[in-house]
Formats: sequence, C-alpha cells, structure tokens
Amino acid sequence: MNVKRPYSIDLSAQMAVCDANFIRILQLLPSLEFGSKREISLNNQLRVQIEDCLTTTLEVIESFKYTSTIRIANLHNQSDSNKGSYYQSPEMLIRMYHDAKTAEVISYQQARYFKAKYPLPNKGMYQADEKDQINFFLSEWLSFCKKEGLCSSVYLAENLPTRAAA
Repeated sequence: MNVKRPYSIDLSAQMAVCDANFIRILQLLPSLEFGSKREISLNNQLRVQIEDCLTTTLEVIESFKYTSTIRIANLHNQSDSNKGSYYQSPEMLIRMYHDAKTAEVISYQQARYFKAKYPLPNKGMYQADEKDQINFFLSEWLSFCKKEGLCSSVYLAENLPTRAAA
C-alpha cells in the first residue's frame, strides 16, 4: 500500500535556493541601484533567425538601504500574435535582502503573498509547496540565462535619467 505523506517544509533547502538566487542575480545584474537593467538574449534553438529571439530583462524597480526589488520578464522579439491567447510570458518580482544576502520571489504572474504551505485542495489551485516551486523555477531561469545567454547589454543607473525610488 502506497501512502502519500503530507508536504513538510524544508526551511534549510528553501533558504539555500534563495541564497543561491541572490548570487545568481548579482552575477547577471551587478548593480542594484534603481534603474539598473540587463537584457539577456536567448536564441531559439529551433530557428536560427535573429528576429526570433527571446529576451530576458532584469531591472531594478526599487532600491533602498536594505532591500531592492527586481523585475524579471521574458520578451519575445517576434509578434506575439502567432503564439495564440494561451501563452503568457513569465514575469516575477524578486525581493533582494542585502543584509541577509538572500532573494525570494514576491510576485509571479501578478499573484502575490505566497504561503509557505497550502492545504490541498485550495481556492487558488496552488500546489502544497507553491512558494518553494516558484523560487526553484527562478533558480533554473537564472541558471539558464547565465549558461545560454548569447548576447546581453547592461544599462547602469548612472546612464539613465535620475528618478527617485518608489
């Protein structure tokens, strides 16, 4: 008889993922000043056309003494009309905690305030470990950008018009 055990939180494993995400983000976006931005182009392996390129953008949208907020999103260089209405590019907001040197996803696809554990079933149709899965997805996405990024550009805050942090 196969009995499924309920999900239990492994805090040390979750923190390790968030700590590694902090390092990965700093490798891709060294400046956490407001307005800093990096674009990483990922060539579609199925097509070799330059126009058919996926671009991941990391941008600092808030910067304070102890925290920064990073927006990470995919932009497809081709018209989105050929994708159909079922495709939605991933978009996340990541909170960087400078003193703790950790980063966690605070918003995914405009959903916010993820719990550490959800009962099953639930209204939002989340998995029991939804927060853990989203942070792990970020780690895979950042690793992919580091490994497969073909071309990138960095826009540092000093090159952008001055604006106060939100």
